[in-house]
Amino acid sequence: MVTIQQITPEYLAKLRTELVAQFPGARFGWPADAKTAALDELLRALSDGREEAIQETLTAHPYAIQYAVDYSGHHGIWAFPKQMIKPSAADGTSGLIPDYLIVTRSSLGYFWYIIELKRFDAQFANADGTGYSKEGHKALAQCNAYLAHFRDYIDTVRSNVRIPELIQPEGVILLIGDSEKESEAQRQCREDFVRSNPKINVVSYRRIIRGLESDLRVRSQSAGQ
Repeated sequence: MVTIQQITPEYLAKLRTELVAQFPGARFGWPADAKTAALDELLRALSDGREEAIQETLTAHPYAIQYAVDYSGHHGIWAFPKQMIKPSAADGTSGLIPDYLIVTRSSLGYFWYIIELKRFDAQFANADGTGYSKEGHKALAQCNAYLAHFRDYIDTVRSNVRIPELIQPEGVILLIGDSEKESEAQRQCREDFVRSNPKINVVSYRRIIRGLESDLRVRSQSAGQ
């Protein structure tokens, strides 16, 4: 048991080094990385609109992804960007490269997820909420392809990405859109999909924004006491 007196800057630096080493090659993030700069950069990337800008920012600040993960424990996250889980075939068939493979840690252990990023200004459901948007359909096809390939070829995937610790993911987290811009019908369509598809969680970027804002607000209040 570590006492409060033992939690010095030197102890935290040593702990971070040990955690980083658990998954070599990953980008590591933990609660101390929830900073105003991370929020500001994320907001700029989302405003930019390009998926590449969002990817670059989340790679620089991987802890932000943690807010999109249900039941994460918020103890830390290891993110592997752009891993080729399936190479392109000789016949020209495209390979499979999810935006991230991530590992999160909670009191129950370590859990793997696939992360797929889409635009902030593209909602999952179509305008009237009666079905999925063009972007939503495309994203779901990708997510299902990732899950099927992992299910059928996990050993090959582990070899391709050279991550020996890799195990079957809990599922895919699809980051798309802004819940503040959704109509009630669009929100209901997204929630109905998630309820009936436990392996694919469709999450708005607004959840990350609110999570970061909340942690920063609590930290500011604590500092002022």
